[in-house]
Amino acid sequence: MDSQILIYVLLGSLAIGLLVSAYTDIRYRLILNAVTLPIALAAPLYWYAVGDFYPAAIATHLAIAAGVFLFFAIFFRLGAMGGGDVKLFSALALWFDWMWVMRLLFVASLLGALVTILFFAIHKARGQQGPVKVPYGVAIAISGLWVAGEQIFNHFG
Repeated sequence: MDSQILIYVLLGSLAIGLLVSAYTDIRYRLILNAVTLPIALAAPLYWYAVGDFYPAAIATHLAIAAGVFLFFAIFFRLGAMGGGDVKLFSALALWFDWMWVMRLLFVASLLGALVTILFFAIHKARGQQGPVKVPYGVAIAISGLWVAGEQIFNHFG
């Protein structure tokens, strides 16, 4: 298979997984391992397709993902983020180089703030009591879609 076609297929599959994650997080406040695991496992195929399949690049991708996991594990421990969010961020971090991961995290943090405000307003408008359950997976998924879209334009634009 031509590597450009493989890149399209992989990024398209990533987009589908991210959309499913956003949906399940909104609907059930749950990001499924059955979606996150294939996202993580497909990353090496993407590395191969884009020419990042050599020891130094692989080590870099793994180190970035481990750093993202450890950073967000702190928020999980503090109760500010769910485990599915942490795993989804980490799986996405496997795909891209550190600059794209930084952009992903920046966009996700901005979108996360907007999602928080929106769901807080909905919570209050409905007169609900208790803490607001924010589906941060939506912000993570949208930022992942943005980065994946940028990759398509970079490779084929």
